[in-house]
Amino acid sequence: MANSAFTVLRIPPLWYFSSAFLAEVTLAADGMEAASVLLDAVVREAFETIVTKIREGKKLTDSEVLLLVVSQIRREQERGFGEVERRFEEVNRRFEQIEENIREFKEDVNRRFEQIDKRFEKVEGEIKELRDEMNRRFEQVDKRFEQVDKRFEQIEGEIKFVSHGMMEIKSDIINLLKEKL
Repeated sequence: MANSAFTVLRIPPLWYFSSAFLAEVTLAADGMEAASVLLDAVVREAFETIVTKIREGKKLTDSEVLLLVVSQIRREQERGFGEVERRFEEVNRRFEQIEENIREFKEDVNRRFEQIDKRFEKVEGEIKELRDEMNRRFEQVDKRFEQVDKRFEQIEGEIKFVSHGMMEIKSDIINLLKEKL
C-alpha cells in the first residue's frame, strides 16, 4: 500500500483518544464548527502521539507521515487564511476611515452651510435695519415737507392778504386821484 498513489489514513478506535479529547469533541458537536473542531482535535491528538514516538526513536508509519504533511499543509492554509483575514481587516479599517472622512466632510459642509445661513441672516438684518432707517428718514422728510407746505400756505395767505390790501390801497388811491381831478 505504501507504493500506491494514495495512502489510506487509518483512524484508531475511540479508546485510543484521551478523555479530554472526547470531551472536546462532544462539546464541539453542539456548536456550528463541529467538523473543524473535530479535525483540529484529531490532528492535535495524533500529533502528540507522533511527537511521543519520535522522542522514543520509533519509526513512523506512512499514515503518521501523511498526517504530519497534512498538518503542515493545514498550518500553511491557516497562515494563508490569517493573511486573508488580515487583509480583510485592513480593508475594513480603510472603509471605516473612508466612512469617517465622509462623516467629517458632511459635518464640514453642514457647518459651512450654517455659517452661510448666519451670514444671510446677518445681511437680511442689516437690510431690514437700513430699510427701517430709510423709512424713518423719509418720514422725517415727509414731515418737513408738510411743515414747508403749511408755511407756504401761511405765506400764500399772507400774500393774498397783502395783495388784497394792496388792491384796496390801489383802489383807494385811484378813487382819491379821481376826486382830485
